[in-house]
Amino acid sequence: MAQIQDILNGKTTDLITSMKRKYEKIISIMLGGMLLMVLVHPILTDGFTYPGSINGYVKLMFFYLVLIIFYWQKLKNINHLQLSDHLKERMEQLLVMLQRNYKTEVTFVVLFFFSMIIIGRFFYGRGLQDLDDTGVLIGFPLSILFTGAVIYFIVRRYKHQIKELKEYLAEYEEAA
Repeated sequence: MAQIQDILNGKTTDLITSMKRKYEKIISIMLGGMLLMVLVHPILTDGFTYPGSINGYVKLMFFYLVLIIFYWQKLKNINHLQLSDHLKERMEQLLVMLQRNYKTEVTFVVLFFFSMIIIGRFFYGRGLQDLDDTGVLIGFPLSILFTGAVIYFIVRRYKHQIKELKEYLAEYEEAA
């Protein structure tokens, strides 16, 4: 039983460490993308002389900041996580946290992409006009496809982690 506890203890620690690394990686990629856009956007828009380029730049930076703040908060929550010293309670706490994070992240992604489209339309004064425009007819399905792909990868990752943690919990209960 002591060996099983040591193994499962290590597995739960590895799970937390991998989650921290994942959020740190996402934040780093977002900061790198933001820096790249700070450097490239003025060149692409000919020094912001292209009509609407400053509005697009501000909107883009706003969405980058929303993403960074969301994942920064998730990383902060994991860093301040107070887990039980008892292995079974710790695994149950992690399971509840993973299930909550799973729902939160999927909801955030759906709301983020939906709001990005709506804010983009209203930001440029188009609102609900010209919805039959070729760009909209191509862009909207592509954004749904992209959102679906992002959700697929989130679901796949969380389902794997939740399944793994449930297996650990079942192993522990069998051994007890």
